[in-house]
Amino acid sequence: MMSLKLKAKRSKKGLSGAVTALILVIASVIIALVVVGFAFGLFGALGGTPTVTQIGTGSLTPSGNGYEAVITLHSTGTVQVVSATIVGTSDSATTIASPSLTIGANTVVIYFPSSGFTPQPGSTYQISIGLSDGTTVQAAVSYVG
Repeated sequence: MMSLKLKAKRSKKGLSGAVTALILVIASVIIALVVVGFAFGLFGALGGTPTVTQIGTGSLTPSGNGYEAVITLHSTGTVQVVSATIVGTSDSATTIASPSLTIGANTVVIYFPSSGFTPQPGSTYQISIGLSDGTTVQAAVSYVG
């Protein structure tokens, strides 16, 4: 009877050490990929508000009864440009052409009135751009007049 119990005990086996180690390695790799993905913003859709930055320096040129600013912005998500003001003045945008920003590079054209603001050729000005998610982007433009 004793030998029968030992035989039954020996026939019950769990996972081998190699299979357990393989499962742990696979789980570790998956966890590491998720952590790296969040750390470097690869999961932008889950990360909340998009990040918008300027590419290069924009240009400010005379246009009709005002000035036209052409700015290239890079966005990590979809957002709208809702306002723009030349920093240090009270001049706000009268028109914003192509206000929708999508993922990647976007060219935005902003028109300002010529009310009291006289830019100097070769000077650089800051434009404060308001976005629909409540954030503000500062963009530099160089006056070419």
